[in-house]
Formats: sequence, C-alpha cells, structure tokens
Amino acid sequence: MSWLFFQDESGQDHRNAPLEVRGGVALHSSRVWSFVKSLQDAEERCFGIRLGEVGSEIKGSRLLERKRFDWARQEATLDDASRRKGARRFLTRSRQRESPSRRDFTAFGQASKKMAHEVFASLRSHDAVLFASAIPRVTPLKTTGSSISCERT
Repeated sequence: MSWLFFQDESGQDHRNAPLEVRGGVALHSSRVWSFVKSLQDAEERCFGIRLGEVGSEIKGSRLLERKRFDWARQEATLDDASRRKGARRFLTRSRQRESPSRRDFTAFGQASKKMAHEVFASLRSHDAVLFASAIPRVTPLKTTGSSISCERT
C-alpha cells in the first residue's frame, strides 16, 4: 500500500501570521489521478477555464482572501453560466492588464468560494487524510552563556 503525501507551510516568514502552520494531505496512490482530474474539472465548473491557461494556480491562501468574499457578496448569487463567463473574463482581462467589470469581480469571488468548497468535497470523496499543526511564533534563538533559549513574541 503506497500513499502520496503533500506538505506545505505558512507563516514561517515571521511577519504577519501569529502562527507557523504546517499542513499535509495524504492520498492513497490509487486515487491520486482521479483526485487531480476532479480538481481540474472543478476549475472549469467554477471559473469556466483551467487556471493554468491564464498563468494562475489554485492556492488556498488566495481562494480564501477576504476581498474575494467581499467581491462574492457585492451582488446576488449568479447562475452557473454567468459566474463562469464573468470569472473567465476576470482572469483573461487581468492577465491582459485590463480592468474587469464589477460583475466580473463578483463572478470571480463567487467562483473562488465555490472552488474552495469543491476542493474539500473532492478531498472527502477521495478519502484523503489531512494533517495540520500550528506552532506559536517565537523569536530567533538566543545564546546565553552555555544555554539556548527562545522567547514568544
């Protein structure tokens, strides 16, 4: 039995985050391709385009940015076709350095929220195992004579 384990970290720059977070996802090797395909399909269902086509990628910290939630609720919930069309327009206009419309921002915000839900649904349906730890931020090690100490910030 083999598993794929993906790990990532956040907050280790010790600037804005009060914690260092380490997280991981384990998927049985027999489910990896199906999982990848499900995320690719979800990108198209949510954004109307694969993000790689416009030089972007799925990144949790960006999907869950506060401004995207603000954009999502600035108008009523769009139907699927309108959301996909607006999100696709948002991504292509942004890449071409053109200003997206308010409706495009709304669509992109709603697509981001939907994609976050789709990621968790796919993890659940593929029996993924999640791991996480949060470590309080500490100042760099200080040497005091023959001992080493850390201080919380």
